[in-house]
Amino acid sequence: MVAQRNRITTPKTAATVPAPLYVLSDSTGNLARHMVTTYLTQFPDGTFAAQMKPFVNEPRRLKKAFDAISARPGIVLHAVVSPELKREIPALCGRLEIACCDLTGPAMEFLASAAHVEPLQDSRRLHRVDNAYCGRINAMSFTLDHDDGLGQDSLGEADIVLTGVSRTGKTPTSIYLAMLGFRVANVSLAAQVEPPRHLLELAPGKVVGLIIDPRQLAEIRTRRQTSWRMTQTNYSDPRGVQAEVEWSRRLFAKLRCPVLDVTDQAIEETAARVLDLLGLTQPSPCREEGLS
Repeated sequence: MVAQRNRITTPKTAATVPAPLYVLSDSTGNLARHMVTTYLTQFPDGTFAAQMKPFVNEPRRLKKAFDAISARPGIVLHAVVSPELKREIPALCGRLEIACCDLTGPAMEFLASAAHVEPLQDSRRLHRVDNAYCGRINAMSFTLDHDDGLGQDSLGEADIVLTGVSRTGKTPTSIYLAMLGFRVANVSLAAQVEPPRHLLELAPGKVVGLIIDPRQLAEIRTRRQTSWRMTQTNYSDPRGVQAEVEWSRRLFAKLRCPVLDVTDQAIEETAARVLDLLGLTQPSPCREEGLS
């Protein structure tokens, strides 16, 4: 059974008390965590108190998880591969009279039916140390070696080059993209400094220019100056910041690269928009044998 709409017997509490939400996984729980995090954005803050329970892949771990759940009953979501666990979890929830839902079963059943191929039901395949894994790790190494203008001589080897003035989110976006397997370099710009020659020589189609609302950028820089106890300069001056952002726009026009406004934008969205602007859907194949 995919989902149980059993009556939840948890005593009613004030609306300000989050409802317990248990998320069971037979592996690291990353997939379930991302799914549940997405779902919870559509509810008011504080509606649920989510607890991850990874590596529930054997009876002993399942019993331990349900010992905790029975002590404070709540809603159960699960993402497990084993057919036995898929049957056992709803049964245990039924005995506690709590609701549960299978996060992955319906999608897997649909794919199997549509493709006429039976799934392997092996949770270990999710985190294999294979060529794709090595590619992601090597991409992260490349990205760290090309952070904030480093590694200029091999800038052309990057899948993506992010550039923009200081504090436009280049480094965190680069690292996030590297975790997806893309080799990323980022180059910081300053109006009073000549842009690096290697950046100017790159062919279009690899570079994305990042901009941000000047007022917000001035606020970010002011906080940075304060927290780092930096000497007061025009680094955070609103008029100077405005001029610097406008200068970067002119440079991006010269580079003929797409421009992305990252104002009030999460790193995940910025990364997705970068890939969309460059038409990238998959990282390039791993270029090394094993980890570099």
